[in-house]
Amino acid sequence: MNKGKAQIEQSGNNFKIKIPSKKNWFVLLFGTAWLGPWYFVFKSKIQRLGILEGDSTFGIDGFETSWLIAWTLGGLFILGLLLWGYFGKEQIGISNSQIDFSKTIFGIGTKKELSQNEVKNFRFNEINESWFGMNRWAMYGLGPGKVKFDCGLKTYSFGLALDDAEANYLVEMLNNRIKK
Repeated sequence: MNKGKAQIEQSGNNFKIKIPSKKNWFVLLFGTAWLGPWYFVFKSKIQRLGILEGDSTFGIDGFETSWLIAWTLGGLFILGLLLWGYFGKEQIGISNSQIDFSKTIFGIGTKKELSQNEVKNFRFNEINESWFGMNRWAMYGLGPGKVKFDCGLKTYSFGLALDDAEANYLVEMLNNRIKK
């Protein structure tokens, strides 16, 4: 039997689903290798501007400073995407009266505590998986997940890395769990 990506834990009244991030090893390894040259260009620009040496005679060049800020933000963005790709995790936990929902990297990220009474309508969310579809961004932690649910007047989704069959299985499991 083919096991899914989700890890399901049940103990007493507690129920938890953990889903690791979607992996595209080529993109992850390429992005990691890209960070090497990014760092050396970053370091050389900082040295050229004299920021690290405490050089009080360096002139501030608006273009180079703007470029360095953009380069730094771009590198940090790529680093965040890579961290999600390697270590990101989605989690939904159901206890007696509360549902904990999170998307985190090393425990840092978005975390929601939802009242179980307000959560309803777990459903499968079909995603366009063509080359230009939204789920191509799933490996970066972006885009909609394959499982949706409503809480009050807000809709949440998770399951970025799930296959359709596993998402449908989890929808059925969650709907049965909530009805208790």
